[in-house]
Amino acid sequence: MKKITLLYPLVVLTALSVILYPSCKKIIHSNAPTPNNVRLVSYTATTRTNMVIPVAIADTINDNYTFTYDANRRVSQILYTTNDLMYPNNQRSQTITFKYTNDTVIKTTMTVPLNTFFHTTFEIDTFLVNSQGLITTIYEPNRITNYEYYGQLIDRQRETFYHTAPIGTSSVVTTTTISDERTYNSVNGDFLNYSFNGVLTATFPNTMTVSPFAMRDYWVFPTLPGTLYTASAHPDLLDFYTVYTQHGGLGSYTDQLSGYSAFPLTVFAVDTANDTAYCRYPGNNIYTNESYTFYTTMANRIGDYLQLNSFTKWGNNLYRNNHLVKSISNSGYTTTLTYNIDAYSKVTQITAKIVDSVANTWTTTYNLQYETF
Repeated sequence: MKKITLLYPLVVLTALSVILYPSCKKIIHSNAPTPNNVRLVSYTATTRTNMVIPVAIADTINDNYTFTYDANRRVSQILYTTNDLMYPNNQRSQTITFKYTNDTVIKTTMTVPLNTFFHTTFEIDTFLVNSQGLITTIYEPNRITNYEYYGQLIDRQRETFYHTAPIGTSSVVTTTTISDERTYNSVNGDFLNYSFNGVLTATFPNTMTVSPFAMRDYWVFPTLPGTLYTASAHPDLLDFYTVYTQHGGLGSYTDQLSGYSAFPLTVFAVDTANDTAYCRYPGNNIYTNESYTFYTTMANRIGDYLQLNSFTKWGNNLYRNNHLVKSISNSGYTTTLTYNIDAYSKVTQITAKIVDSVANTWTTTYNLQYETF
C-alpha cells in the first residue's frame, strides 16, 4: 500500500499537466511500419563530398527519382535525372520501365537524348521472382546474380561475370566466366554480416586445349576499360599489367584464384593453338566481410536505406529485415545512417554518411515524398 500511496500524487500531477498544458505534449513517433495504403512517389538525393585530396568533380550531386505504379500497385516507371558529371550528357535523364509477365520482370532503361523526341535504349535487364515476390535471378549485360533465401532474408548470393566471343580465329562463339559466392548471417530477422571466402572460379570454353602444358591462364589487374586481349597481344600483356598469379598446364576447363579482395581483374587464357579467352571481373565493393547494425526499436519500412536502394534499382525490395539499418562496415568504407520519421510512421529523410579507409567522406541527404492510395 505504501507504493500505491507514493505513486498517487505523481499520477494526479501527470493527468493535470495533460489537461492544463496540452501545447507541451510531445509527438511520439510510432515504431510501427508505414501504413499499407501509403507508397513512395518521389525522392531527391543530395550528395556532398569532402575529399582528403581534392579532385575535379562536382561538390554537390543532385539525383531525382519519381515513381509511377500500375493497377496492381507495382512500380511501372521511374523517371531519373542527375547533374552527376560522371554520367555522359545523354545519360543524365533516364526513363526506367518495368514489364511484368508471370514470374519474369523486364527492366528497360532508356536515355532521353538532348535533340530528338525519340528514346534511345540504354540497357535491358531481366529478373525472376518467386512466389513470395523475392528476386531469385537477375540477368544484366555480362553479369548474372542468383539469390537464395532463409525465410525472407538473403542467405546466399552468387555472381557470374561472363564474356562471349569467338575463340582465336574461330567463328565459333564461346563463353568464359568468373564467379564468386557470398553468404549472409542473420539474427532476429536482421543481417549480422556477409562473408566472402576470397575464391574466384573461372570457367573456360571447351574448345580450348587443356591437356598437360597445353593451356596457361593469367589472372591480371588492373583491368583497363576497352582493352582487348588477343594472342598477338599476349607478349605485351606482362609489360602493362601486374600478374597476380598464373597457372600452367591446366587439366580442366576451370581454375580458381584464392585470397582475392576488392580489385578489378581479368583472367586471360592461351593454349598451344594460340586460341585465347578472357573475362573481366569488376570487383567493386567485394570485401571479405561486411557487417551490419540495426535500429532494433525501429521497424523496417519504406525509406530503409537498403530497401530504398533496392527499390530504386529493381522496383522490388531485396532486403526484408525486421528493422531499419543503422550502419554498414567493411574494410573499404563505413556507412552511418540516421532517419527522420514523422507522426504517421513515414521516413521523410535519411542521412547517409560514407567514410572510406583514407577518410574521404560522402554525405547524402534523401528527402522522401509519399502518396496515399
